[in-house]
Amino acid sequence: MTREEKNAQIRREARATAILFCVCFLWHVGCAYLLSGTGVTVWGLPLWWILSTPGVFVIAVIGVVILLKKVFVNFSLDDESEDTKEEVQA
Repeated sequence: MTREEKNAQIRREARATAILFCVCFLWHVGCAYLLSGTGVTVWGLPLWWILSTPGVFVIAVIGVVILLKKVFVNFSLDDESEDTKEEVQA
């Protein structure tokens, strides 16, 4: 990969991670505000807590798995490989 391609991939990974963070944040806060006045309980806990706190964990784990499979790429941050450096010096 060229330096420009590496920078583009790093920006893509950062953007995807920020989007996942926003989705998790909106889920957590949205459930808390939208369901807080219902008075519904599950096992003695408010429904908003059941959906927001453990729910955001599930969404985050699923999101990270998707990011790892679809977005993230394993590459070296070095500018040149060792073979290229040896050829230049020779």
